[in-house]
Formats: sequence, structure tokens, C-alpha cells
Amino acid sequence: MQKVAAIGLDTIKENLISELMDLGVVEVTNQAQKLVELEEWQGLAEKDGNEIKATALDAELNRVSLALETLEKHSTAKAPLFSTRRSVVREDYDKVLEDREAIYGEMELVLALNEELNRNREEINKRTSDLASLKPWLVYDAPLDELRTGKTSIALGILPTTVVLEDIKASVTEISEASELIEVGRDKDLIYVVVISMTEDQEDVQAALKQRGFTPVPLEGMKGTALENEERIIKEIAELEAHGKEIEKRIDDKYDSKERIECLHDQIAMERDHEKVKEKFVKTKKTFNFEGWVPEPAMESVKAVLENNGCAYKFREPLEDETVPVLVQNNSAVQPFEAITEMYSLPDYRGIDPTKIFAFFYAMFFGIMLSDAGYGLVITIATFIILKKFDLEGMMGKMIKMFFFCGISTVFWGGMFGGWFGDAIPKIGEVFFGAEINIDPWWFNPIEDPTRLLIWSLIFGVVHLFLGMGINAYMLIKRGHLFDAICDVFSWYFVILGAVLFVCADMIGMGFLSTPGLVMALIGVAILLFTGGRHNKGIGKVTGGLSSLYDVTSYISDILSYSRLLALGLATGVIAQVVNTMGTLGGKTVVGVIVFVIVFAVGHVFNMAINALGAFVHSSRLQYIEFFGKFYEDGGDEFKPLKKDTKYVKLTRSVKGGK
Repeated sequence: MQKVAAIGLDTIKENLISELMDLGVVEVTNQAQKLVELEEWQGLAEKDGNEIKATALDAELNRVSLALETLEKHSTAKAPLFSTRRSVVREDYDKVLEDREAIYGEMELVLALNEELNRNREEINKRTSDLASLKPWLVYDAPLDELRTGKTSIALGILPTTVVLEDIKASVTEISEASELIEVGRDKDLIYVVVISMTEDQEDVQAALKQRGFTPVPLEGMKGTALENEERIIKEIAELEAHGKEIEKRIDDKYDSKERIECLHDQIAMERDHEKVKEKFVKTKKTFNFEGWVPEPAMESVKAVLENNGCAYKFREPLEDETVPVLVQNNSAVQPFEAITEMYSLPDYRGIDPTKIFAFFYAMFFGIMLSDAGYGLVITIATFIILKKFDLEGMMGKMIKMFFFCGISTVFWGGMFGGWFGDAIPKIGEVFFGAEINIDPWWFNPIEDPTRLLIWSLIFGVVHLFLGMGINAYMLIKRGHLFDAICDVFSWYFVILGAVLFVCADMIGMGFLSTPGLVMALIGVAILLFTGGRHNKGIGKVTGGLSSLYDVTSYISDILSYSRLLALGLATGVIAQVVNTMGTLGGKTVVGVIVFVIVFAVGHVFNMAINALGAFVHSSRLQYIEFFGKFYEDGGDEFKPLKKDTKYVKLTRSVKGGK
């Protein structure tokens, strides 16, 4: 990254921002902070931007987004498997927006229909609530609106089920012998009652009842009996629901305007971003100033834009204490594996991007864990079709491309281990054709010789760990800490390699390496003991060495973690064979064939899905814990350039003879 600072005349500011957005390679930093933090800046300039205009554009963008959400929600069109931006030629895009007012009209119509639909739903909810409140009173056959006669008053209400109803009836009778309390119904919490009293006694009766927890139930707007009101409300709800469907149909009829409204959305988003970035500028009466980060390969393009707009500018290297944004760049084969790095955390700017280093190991470990060529073919073909059919971007695009490479790796390792949907082909040949068909592994069958795979898994693990340790040594040496690299990294090379040679030399028929291995291990141990506490004081210099040597348990644990390559690889193969055995239990019959097809499809889909998930998770774990743990410096801030950050359309430029 390079830091760029530029000053220009206010008259060219709008054009400069537009051209920088077209480039999409400058992350503008907030200059306005200097007006507060640095005393020498105060009085020289002021914060740029128009917050009111930016806020208005944000509000406008929210309305357009709501219109698009409404169209999407009520559309009967089949949604695509993956949501992607559609490519639009700039000239066509501009032509659509020439009729901007008409698009606003279409949007407002959609929003009006959405508001009408919401009001309709509110009415349905209100009617539904009224219906629920009527339910306990359906057995009450008197009109709900007739609560008074010439000399009597009627009150409908509720009492808690904790009261003794007979006692309350007695207390009501004591107040007025002409009063009566009738239970209409009850549920687990409430008792629904009707209270009939003389009009002159009504207040006294209700006052006494309220002391016992009585609450009147006002059934406002209800005329006629509860049953008649229920029938009316049910009919009204049906009419409202029908009207709601009609509104939804009218919204669906407006779906053709969705693409135009999407163009409007992205245009407003760009205008909003154009306006908001000014808030990071500072200005005088006639000039403006901004600073930002630029990737080195893009410097010439940025220089050209600045010079064309008559700006004074300067580039410089990042300062030691500056927080620099991170942009990782890899070739097309490695780039998909950036998804794994990003899910963990971006590397620190002054660290190392490990993606190009671990990509090979990730694909290899995934293939060994899934270890079935048939499953690999399915994953490879499926991801290839998706990549051809959909123009995927961002994290989703990287993940699908990564699984494509992992699928190829799985085909390779499945062939090495002889797994083609488990032992499906030999089983089919034996049961349905009476023929012996054997597919020999290109290397060996782990189910028959698991120890061999375990040994190779640990060897792969040691290589993987040593690579991570080597990166740590490289970083130390690059920063001028050669002695630290020798003491903290190369010493462990001696310990681990020496111990492996000492223990395994006789096993591989190379016993003469046993003694050199022991010597190597002892040299490594000596380095650790005498230098492990070099940064401590006093007795810490001795205990620090012992503490460093204790880390051997951590390295043993890390190496043993790679045994999961064996565990998951065997799990895939064994389950696949079990599925095939279950599928062929029906024998060579019509029913047996049908059973085999069903069991084969369901069983292998399940096995592939669950073990592909396991391979993804555990391959990631081996990178994050064992590999990254040896050197990785994370916490980088993502590079976020000023660009035309569109959500629905991807603007392209037309060229002669095509697009």
C-alpha cells in the first residue's frame, strides 16, 4: 500500500470523485479527524460534505429497497438458486435512468400497494382479535349491545379462577336480592360471567365485584348476539383475505418494473456514496484536501486521474505506527482459498498472507478426508455447472470455486485409495450381473491397511507444521532476528527430526540413522535449555529453558491432530460400503433393484454431505490451529476502496463488436 495525499480546486471535486469511483482503488481516510486532533489544522480548513443531502439520499434509498423487497416477497416468479448481480452495459443503464421520474412513479405505486396490504393485514388482525374475544361468549344468546332495560343493567366481565364463585354470588345477593351473577364459561385462567342487577344497585354491585378481581369486558361495536357477531366477523375476514390476495396479485403484476427499480437503487446508492465520501475531505473556500490508501500496482492509474484533474499530490510509504488496510492478491488457482483466510481473520499488513502456501494442503487434506472418487466427481461436476451458470462473486464465489478444486483433489485421492462410491461397482457386478469386477486402488486401500494411512497422515502433518515453522523463521530473519529463528524454530527442527529418526530408523530398515537422529535431538534440546529463558531475568533464565522444552507436548499434540485424516477417510469408506451392502440385500430381483437405487441414492447423498462437511471443518481446523498457530499474525483491516458499490447491477463497458 501507498498513502496518497492530494489537494485540488473545489471546481473539479465532483468530477474527481466520480473518476476515483470508476477506478475503485482508493480507500479514502477521514481527514476531518485532524481538525479535532491536530491543533495546527484548526482554523486552516473545515469539514467538507453535506450531511443533510447524504441523509436524504439514505432515506430515499431505504424507500427504493422497501419497494424491491415488496416485489420480491410477493412475486410468483421462481427465485434463482443463487442471487447474483446482472451485467448491464453502461449505455443501457444510462438509457434506463433517462426516465427516472417514471421509475419513481412505478416505485411509489408499489409502495402504495404495500401500505394498502399492510392496512389490510392490520384489519385482519383486529378482526381476528375480536373473534378470539368473542369465543367465550358464544353460549350467551342475549344481544351484546342491549345492556340495559327499563329498570335493570347487565354487565359482562371476567373473574380470576382463583376465586370461589359461590361466595361472590352470595356477596352480590347481600347487596341486592334482585341481582344475579351467571357463569357463562371458563378457561384455566378466567371465569366469564354476566352480572344482572337493578339499575340503582349497579354501582354498588360492581364496586363489590371489583374488590374480588372483576373486570368488565367492553365488546364495543358488537350488535346482536355473540354468535351473530362471530358469523359477521368470519365473513369480514374472508373478504379482507380475498382483498389481500388481490393486492398481492397487483404487486406481482408490477414485477416487470423490478429491473428498472434496481437500476434506480444502485444509482441512488452511488450518489449516496459520492456524497458521503466528501465528509472525509477537508476544504477551504476554494480548495479541498483528501488522503487515502492505494495498492502499489494501481498507483499509475491514480496519478493519471489526479494529474488530469490538476491536483497536487504526493505518495509515500506507510509509517511504522500507521494502521494500513489489507488487500490480498493471489492467482486464480489460489484466490478461492482466500475464503478460508477471511473466515479466520485477514493477515496483519506487516505479516504474511498464508493463502498461497496452505491452499495445496487444504485441498489435499479435504481429498484425503472425503477419499471417494465418486463423491469427488459429483462435487466437481456440480460446482462446475454452478460456476458456468451463475456469475458468482464475493465469499460465495470463492467458496464454490474452492469446492471445485477440493472435488478434483477428492477424485485423485479417491482413486489412490480405490473408493468409487465405496465398493459400489464390485457389489453391483457381483449381485446383479454375477461378475467379478475389481477396481484396484492406485496406491493402497486404507480400510485394509489403516496403519499405513496413519503413518502417512502424520508425515503430511509434520511437513505441514514444518512449513508453518519455516514461515515463522523467515519472518524473524526478515525482521533482523536471526538468533531468535535459530533458538525458537530451528532447534525444534532438530528435536522433532532427530526424535523421528531415532525412533523410526530401524522400522524403515535404516538403522544407521538412529545415532545421528539421537545427536540431532540432543542438540535441539540443548539449544532450547540454554536459550529458552534468554529474555528472562535471574532464575527465569533457567526455568525459561525448561518451560520451552515442555512445549514438546504441544508439538506431539499438533502432530497427532493429523490422525483425523485417517479417521475421516475411514469413516467415508466404511459408511459407503455399509450403504452398498444394505442396498444389495434385496438381491437380483425387480424389488431388489428398486431398493438398491433408493438406498444407493439416499445413503450416498447423506454420506457425501456429512463427510464433505466434516472434511471442510477439519481441514479448516488444521489450518487455523496447527498451521496458523506457528506464525500467523492476524487482525488486518480489510481494504475498502471508494467504488461503484452496486447491489443489483454490474456495470460493463461496451466495445466495438460486442460487450
